[in-house]
Amino acid sequence: MGEGSWVALNEEPLIRRRIYELICKSPGIHFRELQRKLGIAVGNLQYHLDRLEELRLVKSVKEEGYKRYYVTSLRFSNEEKKIMSALRTRTEKLILIYLLTNPFASGKELSKALNLSPSTISWHISKLVKLGIIEKVRNKDQITLRIKDSEKVEKMLITYRETLIDKLVEKFVEVWGPDWLKKEPSAKDMK
Repeated sequence: MGEGSWVALNEEPLIRRRIYELICKSPGIHFRELQRKLGIAVGNLQYHLDRLEELRLVKSVKEEGYKRYYVTSLRFSNEEKKIMSALRTRTEKLILIYLLTNPFASGKELSKALNLSPSTISWHISKLVKLGIIEKVRNKDQITLRIKDSEKVEKMLITYRETLIDKLVEKFVEVWGPDWLKKEPSAKDMK
């Protein structure tokens, strides 16, 4: 075996460790996102992910057309996996952040605030309702939206913000921050 082969074999654990560490920091990350962030060739990445799954260090889950990866030592409920999947989809993340700061917004409000077409908003709302993350609430003659477990969404958004980073997430964390999760709900919050 030549010297180049030894170096390649010796680097395998390092590559695998980088993959594992990124999955630890980014639960629910999908294959292409892993590939982009690590700069590893598709075949090489697939080989190492298969090996990590054989070793039962990571688990892959097919969600909404994406193969997402989770570290087996971190226990996520099905609900948390669904939330994480939504937070990794830009439009759904924007909708959730908007609903966190504007509970009971309508689809029309979302469309205007996020500068997205009503049909795009409607499609993503339907997906979030189907996943059980948000629900439609009838208020008089209008249907509004609310997050079913806003505390869980907030906590996941803040906990994994480094891997969900964009200006809107940073703004939310800057305004509300980790201390907000510790606050007692007010009468206004209970409505």
